[in-house]
Amino acid sequence: MSNAPMSEEIFDRSEYERTGKHLRYVERALPKESVSVLAQEVVKRLAFRMPKSPKSKHLPTSLEIDDFCAALRSPDESAGEKIVLAAQREGAETRDIYLGYVVGAARRLGEMWEDDSASFMEVTLASGRLYRIIRGLRHVLASDIGKDRDECPVFFTLVPNETHTLGIEIVTDMFRREGWDIDLALDMSHDEVVARSESRNYKVILLVANSDQMLGTLSRLIVALRITQPLAHVVVAGKILTHFPRIAEITGVDAVIHRLDSAVPTIKGLLEAG
Repeated sequence: MSNAPMSEEIFDRSEYERTGKHLRYVERALPKESVSVLAQEVVKRLAFRMPKSPKSKHLPTSLEIDDFCAALRSPDESAGEKIVLAAQREGAETRDIYLGYVVGAARRLGEMWEDDSASFMEVTLASGRLYRIIRGLRHVLASDIGKDRDECPVFFTLVPNETHTLGIEIVTDMFRREGWDIDLALDMSHDEVVARSESRNYKVILLVANSDQMLGTLSRLIVALRITQPLAHVVVAGKILTHFPRIAEITGVDAVIHRLDSAVPTIKGLLEAG
């Protein structure tokens, strides 16, 4: 990760706003328990991404992290973002912002969850706002997260617990016949899929789900993949699209594929878009 000071130009404002809109749809579309699982996923993926005691003279103090967590839980939707941007204006380096504020807040929120020092609603709200901030920082974070990984254009995976494999196998074969380098994951757990996604740097990740019971599972996987692959285009295909016509808004994915004959041009278009 670059040690240069972060500028507001680096903060992806459009992605930050888009993620906020997506989270509002999620809260309406998913039951309370599923929303809680998404919040826990954010905390888990962020809290353990970096060493517990990074060496730096410019990390926020414990009190400053407490203040940041309070801001994330406050009525002011943009209070947490303001603290991060204020820190960078005062000269904080991007690595210190991530290690100090983002990772530090994730760990603190996890502790609050465990000891019940904050309510379910407070921690869920704070986790969602923290997720928005890291989406805003995605271009900064990607250089470090993807370091030392080889490049691969596409990763196809069946959503965990999904049993219908024929569709994804047909699409994979179709792409491979045209000479595409495709990684395919079947019959994997949530953590196994996420770990597999971290093995290479993917440009596009295609998730296939069919059952109407898979919306929560799909949403959780997308959140995890947005953290492990900040710049990847995430695409959804499968019969779940007939159950949830507005699934792109609910999950925040970049594209959906309704028909087999649109798979290649859709993914090719995303790759060409960068």
